Amino acid sequence: GSAKPNDLAAIQVVPNSADWILAKVISHDPDSGMYRLSDEDVESNKIFHLPESQVVVLSGTEKLSRGDIVYAVYPDTTSFYQAAVVQPVKRVSGGGSFIMVNFVDDADEQGITHDKA
Repeated sequence: GSAKPNDLAAIQVVPNSADWILAKVISHDPDSGMYRLSDEDVESNKIFHLPESQVVVLSGTEKLSRGDIVYAVYPDTTSFYQAAVVQPVKRVSGGGSFIMVNFVDDADEQGITHDKA
């Protein structure tokens, strides 16, 4: 399970912060445990150098079940928010897959929380 270039990861830019963003692995030095990553936000060209403790390489979605609490990228952003799985992994043509979630605190004006992929 070592990270490879172009793997996607959740990164915590500020240690012990609640904020996690989406980034792409550029390189990983297993000896020092340091990652070099690029911000996935299209309007950013930031490069981060972070320790393993602030990087979670994204994988393992096949193990998720309905009701699991996860952090997921909110649609049209590169930020992670807490969500509950409402439908486990669903495969689509072309080899992709998605998971339906309900984001915490994401109710509309009527108080209804809509599922998001």
